[in-house]
Amino acid sequence: MLRLLASGCARGLGGGGGARGLAPGGRARPAAGLCDPGGSQSRQASDAPRNQPPSSEFVARSVGICSMMRLPVQASPEGLDAAFIGVPLDIGTSNRPGARFGPRRIREESVLLRPANPSTGALPFQSLMVADLGDVNVNLYNLQDSCRLIREAYQKIVAAGCIPLTLGGDHTITYPILQAMAEKHGPVGLVHVDAHMDTADTALGEKLYHGTPFRRCVDEGLLDCKRVVQIGIRGSSMTLDTYRYSRSQGFRVVLAEDCWMKSLVPLMGKVRQQMGVRPIYISFDIDGLDPAYAPGTGTPEIAGLTPSQALEIIRGCQGLNVVGCDLVEVSPPYDPSGNTALMAANLLFEMLCVLPKVTVV
Repeated sequence: MLRLLASGCARGLGGGGGARGLAPGGRARPAAGLCDPGGSQSRQASDAPRNQPPSSEFVARSVGICSMMRLPVQASPEGLDAAFIGVPLDIGTSNRPGARFGPRRIREESVLLRPANPSTGALPFQSLMVADLGDVNVNLYNLQDSCRLIREAYQKIVAAGCIPLTLGGDHTITYPILQAMAEKHGPVGLVHVDAHMDTADTALGEKLYHGTPFRRCVDEGLLDCKRVVQIGIRGSSMTLDTYRYSRSQGFRVVLAEDCWMKSLVPLMGKVRQQMGVRPIYISFDIDGLDPAYAPGTGTPEIAGLTPSQALEIIRGCQGLNVVGCDLVEVSPPYDPSGNTALMAANLLFEMLCVLPKVTVV
């Protein structure tokens, strides 16, 4: 069994306390509990209804357990096409902590989301069986051990044929996730949105923290380096050749100033050609956005991307072979309003909408 814990907000509600979807006609449909031995098989039947976020027309937004979009919570990925998973880890941060609280706050704000995407025509819940798998049970006293726990959890998720959409957590978590991804898919392409390249080698003598995940991925051959794009890079640096490593590996580096005051639709057309048909992973650090829009993060940098540009990037991945996604570095203590977490919840929904096999009308 995966070492996954249900979101803390769901504790004490019992195995049958999952969020309830709606059957046709608006009737409440029982959700899968955290331990549902027979549920996976029944959900795989072609005529079985898929999980649906409950409609506020029938269920008040304040009702239900704290799960992503109030979807059912289950312990196993079996029978799922995609799942939201929290990784509440922030011991890889270099300065401002708090990302361990990101998954919970993103789930809280996701109550405002609805199941259809009129802008793109995507109907993910009519196409995929989706649930919330709770949180990976990380070790907050040992970063190496946490990475092991994350890798082992994601190995099981990926082996079940379930596409993970991860709620972070600091950016360290992408490294063990990509270890699991590469084990199944081989080296993957990467669409990486961030203010920082996260390709440092060491800090304070340590080779593992939130500034090094993609350097470690390159070291281990987890990335198809000719199919890596980093978008939104900006900020001060220790040297003037801060982009040299990424570019020497073959990464496409798109600086924030090259995105100012323009649509990123043309850029994403080039990215789609670059990525081709092979598997890609989307990793979105919320600090890729300007802190005016997303102040609740550990390492904010001025003059970043706008929310509309974030949508252009994610929607520009439609049609690609997306095998996993994450949204990291939301630190709720730095944004009591919840707007950063709300932004993150919306971007995760957009990622769900571009997964393969999602119906678009």
